[in-house]
Amino acid sequence: MVLVAIVSAGIGAARVSAEDQLLATASYGYDSNPFKLSSPEGIQAGAEYKALRLKYEADNQGQGSAKKANLRYRGELQKDIYSHSSSAGDSSTIKGHISWIERFKLGERKANLRLSGDLRSEKNTYYSQIQRQIAETNEGDLIDGRFSFDNLAMSAELSYYLDKKTSWSLLSQFSQRNYQEDYESIGLESLDYTEYRLQPGLRHKADSGLNTRLFVYHKSRRYKGLHNSPEANSSLVEYSLNGYGLVLSKPVTEHIDTSFYLSGYFARDNGKGIRDLNFHRLSVTLNYQLGNTAEIAVKAQAYQRGYLDVQLAPEESETGASGSTRRGAVAEIVYSQPLFSEALRGFVSLGKAYEHNSLEGLGYQRETVVIGLHYQL
Repeated sequence: MVLVAIVSAGIGAARVSAEDQLLATASYGYDSNPFKLSSPEGIQAGAEYKALRLKYEADNQGQGSAKKANLRYRGELQKDIYSHSSSAGDSSTIKGHISWIERFKLGERKANLRLSGDLRSEKNTYYSQIQRQIAETNEGDLIDGRFSFDNLAMSAELSYYLDKKTSWSLLSQFSQRNYQEDYESIGLESLDYTEYRLQPGLRHKADSGLNTRLFVYHKSRRYKGLHNSPEANSSLVEYSLNGYGLVLSKPVTEHIDTSFYLSGYFARDNGKGIRDLNFHRLSVTLNYQLGNTAEIAVKAQAYQRGYLDVQLAPEESETGASGSTRRGAVAEIVYSQPLFSEALRGFVSLGKAYEHNSLEGLGYQRETVVIGLHYQL
């Protein structure tokens, strides 16, 4: 695989204040298996692609008041464009975030309240791993936009500081996901849902430099048009998800820092339990600074998901087939260094992923090679 082009972002004329930050990443890469298909070596052809990411964020802090307030906002655009023969792999994501932070005291201790709103719009093509083509129904109707969606989330988080190194928090959130095309006209059920989340958490920074974040949560998800069974008057699906997360990060030396993130959830439905499943994931990151400029980042992730009742594992809407368990791993190594100035960095990335599924036709392997530019102002 030889890569011979770099797509760059021209943003030199942009002006931002000291509290603002502008980031742009443009890259050119090769993906050996863009549709995650299971196939013998050499049968599934890879594809070249271009990727662009733009991100702008700002932090406006109040002045001259004992009760400082921060208004923070962020906008992000990400676009992946594959070669013409694999254009179904194209995707685009638009994100928006705004939050207001009010600081005050509860008794003699510090606290703050963060109110946030998040918007996300994602567009992609539903390429079926089983059909090995853009997905269609048994009657031949294309359902290529099945999983393109818009999402809105509103949240409030209260944080209470026991001291400078330890704090408790409580997050409450309401979110709503609307799929851009439900295909009700051809008999498919709507996947739209609303979700409620309650999440207590703990943060602590030890004298050794170890940062710890621990949280648990409960989510209640209610579908608007997805039924527990095809029978008449069947109840709508409701999901109860109890999850956890543990984040550990620590500088190992002056040039090396690491982080570990263990997370998962236990999902239970309100029907016959055919959708009951458990999910667990471990992510590890290691950053190594070479001298004062170049950096190497190594990222690895392993995950496992399994339905509790193997015999009742449902047909998944993502794949059109039922695999009771899936296990996978993803690894990536990135080398970057400044080009002409610290604001402009070049990078090279190598990635490898695999997934084993109890249904053989859903397992796959995937490799990526990427080169690009990262601009920050």
